[in-house]
Amino acid sequence: MLSHMELGSLLDIISFSLFCETSEDYHSLLPKDGLNMWTELLPEVRFDCNPPLNLSSNPDAPLFLNSPIPHLYDLVHKAGPVGIAALTDVSLATPHGLLFDGHHRLIAESYHNQEMVKIPLREVQTILSAGLLKSGSTQTIESPAILMLGPWSWIYHHWLIEDISRLWVLDHFPELKNYPVVVPGDLSDFQLASLDALGVSEDRLLPYDGSNWLFERLFVPTFLAPGGHSRRQMDWLREKFFTAYGIKQKEVGERRLYVSRGDVGTRNISNEKIVVDFLQSYNFEVVMPGTLSFVDQIRLFNEAEIICGPSGSGMTNHIFAPMSATLIEIQPDTFINRCYYYSSNLCGQNYMFVIGDGETERHDYSVSLPKIELAIEMATNNLASRSDT
Repeated sequence: MLSHMELGSLLDIISFSLFCETSEDYHSLLPKDGLNMWTELLPEVRFDCNPPLNLSSNPDAPLFLNSPIPHLYDLVHKAGPVGIAALTDVSLATPHGLLFDGHHRLIAESYHNQEMVKIPLREVQTILSAGLLKSGSTQTIESPAILMLGPWSWIYHHWLIEDISRLWVLDHFPELKNYPVVVPGDLSDFQLASLDALGVSEDRLLPYDGSNWLFERLFVPTFLAPGGHSRRQMDWLREKFFTAYGIKQKEVGERRLYVSRGDVGTRNISNEKIVVDFLQSYNFEVVMPGTLSFVDQIRLFNEAEIICGPSGSGMTNHIFAPMSATLIEIQPDTFINRCYYYSSNLCGQNYMFVIGDGETERHDYSVSLPKIELAIEMATNNLASRSDT
């Protein structure tokens, strides 16, 4: 059996550009002659970001700016081109849904960020080392299908931001609506609800079990913001779900939400009770998005004025909040991720950060009330000044 290090050195990683023929004609993507085809529909985009509201006044700014966790801090954010590949005799393997060609080379577009594809790869090296690919396929899918899953698809954030938005392809190519859609097995309620809202019925779903499936023809739409986040990604999600549920997007919210991670086992705030008691004096209400239905999460965050809480999937719902909303993200100094900084910018929302002191290997941490108070005061003062203009 190969070690993890040996596997990483032997496994080639390739991209669509290296083994697909490029075409501007969609009809060339249809099954024929065993060709691998790629068509680009939307170009790379760049977006200028505003710095966090409290960047200049926050003593923890160096931690936020210099954290090695991708995406790295930058005032210019970009996302790659959007397109679709039609692949022949391609394997889908591991619970992360990684794509491999006939030579067992990993296809970089398996993850939304090609430069980070080795991160999910590390998590499945054991089963790849055990010969998952070389032992042959466990199932062959003869009819064409559409891929709509990727690494960590079972997590709300990854499903919503990365995976469900791959259905953009049906807007451009309605001909594909007759093909089955490959999704994770054991779909959660929020996944089923989001698919239903977008008109994808259960009888069209092809639940993938995480083994080694061989597809004779697989349509692979890229993520709607390859390598990052984009305004078209956020606009697509908001327009689709607000329309599907008949919800009118609010311009200004009135509710102050504290988003708790009490229903998960990592990156929890150890002194959360004290934090909650303090925030309630500012009229915050405690919410746990994972206990709500998908549509109720959208309705709730559409009414938000300020969203505060520990970094995690529940905070993803800020994309359904008004553009006038403010996001205050609390993170441990051991794991500072800036993805919501970028997505809040793309939604036109204000962003602030609060850094706590890491305490465990699971990145549980404590946070000081004075730090939170400074952020809340700045947020409320900013809202007041905006209402006066």
